[in-house]
Amino acid sequence: MAQISESAYRKARRAFIAACEAAHVDAVARLHPARDKDGNPLFMDAAALGPRRAARAVLVVGRGARGSAVVTQLLCDGLRPADGTRVVLVHALDPAIFAGVKADANWPAAMLGAVATEDLSRVHELGVLPLEDGADLMPALSASLPNAAITLLARTGSSAAAKAAIEAFLAK
Repeated sequence: MAQISESAYRKARRAFIAACEAAHVDAVARLHPARDKDGNPLFMDAAALGPRRAARAVLVVGRGARGSAVVTQLLCDGLRPADGTRVVLVHALDPAIFAGVKADANWPAAMLGAVATEDLSRVHELGVLPLEDGADLMPALSASLPNAAITLLARTGSSAAAKAAIEAFLAK
């Protein structure tokens, strides 16, 4: 009998949710309209640390396996934003692409807008830390946060580098 292998997306999502639970951080799941190759639902998850009313924040965006590993490791390492600041972690910005199925080109921008509206509405200074590609993040965030100064931080691929970038931006 053939053994069924869990997809990389499914394993990564399970690890992210477990890291959120261990860190006592709530994750908000947003259901993608596509399904994975086995017909299972796909989700983009976001977790926010720090006060909702923070004026300074960093948005960390993971898209695929590498980004997923970094956001999960940040939680496992006990990431805590500086007092009065906020960090929002996005896992699988477009879970369809991560899962290897047809994506909806408009979905990531719409979900970034939702995250910005729900988790970053009070922010005046936002650092955006892409863990994979990132230039396409700016239009959706600028539209959702018209009064915020938004800085695209240099892409990083490790949790240590991500933590250093977060701390440096929030220390300004």
